Amino acid sequence: MPWIRRSFLVLMLTLACAPKQPEPESPPPKPNIDPGRVSTKAPETPPPGKEPEEEEPPQPMVPPEAAYSHGWMALGSTGVENFLQQHPTFDGRGVLIGILDTGIDPGIQGLLTTSTDTPKLLDLRDFSHEGSVPLRPVTPVGDSIEIGGHRLRGFGRVAAVSTGGPYYGGTIAELPLGEPPASDLNGNGNDSDTLPLVVTRATDGWVLFADTDGDGSLAGERPVHDYLVSRESFGWARRGRPPGMNLAANFSANGKDPQLDLVFDSYSHGSHVAGIAAGHDMYGVTGFNGVAPGAQLLGLKIANSAQGSITTSGSLVRAVEYAIQFAQTRRLPLVLNLSFGVGNEVEGTARIDGIIDSILAANPALVGLFLPQVPVHRGSIQVAYANPRVFTLAAGVQLLGRQFDDDQNVRAVGTAALADAGYKASTAPGLPAYAVVDLMASRAIGRAIGNNFEVFFGVQNLFDKQYFVQTGPSTLGTPRLVNGGIRVRISGR
Repeated sequence: MPWIRRSFLVLMLTLACAPKQPEPESPPPKPNIDPGRVSTKAPETPPPGKEPEEEEPPQPMVPPEAAYSHGWMALGSTGVENFLQQHPTFDGRGVLIGILDTGIDPGIQGLLTTSTDTPKLLDLRDFSHEGSVPLRPVTPVGDSIEIGGHRLRGFGRVAAVSTGGPYYGGTIAELPLGEPPASDLNGNGNDSDTLPLVVTRATDGWVLFADTDGDGSLAGERPVHDYLVSRESFGWARRGRPPGMNLAANFSANGKDPQLDLVFDSYSHGSHVAGIAAGHDMYGVTGFNGVAPGAQLLGLKIANSAQGSITTSGSLVRAVEYAIQFAQTRRLPLVLNLSFGVGNEVEGTARIDGIIDSILAANPALVGLFLPQVPVHRGSIQVAYANPRVFTLAAGVQLLGRQFDDDQNVRAVGTAALADAGYKASTAPGLPAYAVVDLMASRAIGRAIGNNFEVFFGVQNLFDKQYFVQTGPSTLGTPRLVNGGIRVRISGR
């Protein structure tokens, strides 16, 4: 039976009075959701002879307990909490999520272990090369070594781990990494530093050493392996203080010589997305979780934060290919999150469409899976007639071609599901095309008082067409909706 909803708008004025409520003792802090990069003041240059003041370790914008108690990780309104109450083990365990973004900070509490106490962050890779560190052979002199104008003592620590050399040195400059304080890697209040690194081969692969506490010595420093090998990270800070940013190492080989990329998230967006997707007990607060606290993560950096977090199709392709190979090797189902988009393009002609097509062509095992497709044919028609002395009439038609939920466009919808939605039985693939007609009419009344009143009448889905707005099928579109009323235009001088 057609469902007709009628609602008539009546002009009325309502005055509401209420007793004054007591002021809350401490109003909850206001959330700032995904603020992105905010322009900051350039650091002031200290007077000659005065060192810049060290920055305080970064703190969350609000206490994590407050964020959790106010429900700012909106799992309730999205239905996640109810779902997990009914299915406690359906929390992403056994699934790998690749975050293609600005990187992930490997030291954030809540991105270290899953709900089953397995490692959360399986690997970090930098495909943007923002953290590329050119290396050259270096030779120690006694117990010290010079790299980029920096003399470091305590080289015996490196020699004790090395298989006997060779040794390589390189530097990373803070200034090209964007705006402070994110670019101030060592947190000394100055983003113009150049920080030296030493690389050598240990018995279990390439390692780097850094003067992380800034005392001019490598004595007491620990070797840092490739993140995939040992899930180690490091950061610069004065002794006894936590680093403001945690970094990981990526090693590759160029012949016999090593290549080094440092992975870090100075923009914070990738870490932000990772926490929403799969955070577990964020900042040590029990129950402060993301959507899938049982899932494991791949941090795939494709954006150069110093250049406005732009990315290239090359870094995107390499990251996706790496994620597919990583998941296939470990026989893990893979989900990819890409918080990047393209401008308006003709469907199928955007560069990202070609990228996905090439990836599917190179990975036949992915073809045939249920990947919802945008209809090939869609459009709209609008017609209007306006005569202020008579009336205004407008009609619109929305047209949508067949919808498919598999990338081969061959999967048919079950006959029973079609019947439940009012469709005729069909063995054709996809969902039937549909067209919806909307109508609206209006007329000015009360000309004697300045045409301030207008009566209107409208109908959405005029012919009460039943249709699906999602493949599956899962969701019906809006039924016929009738509305009308009087509009009043109030203008002042």
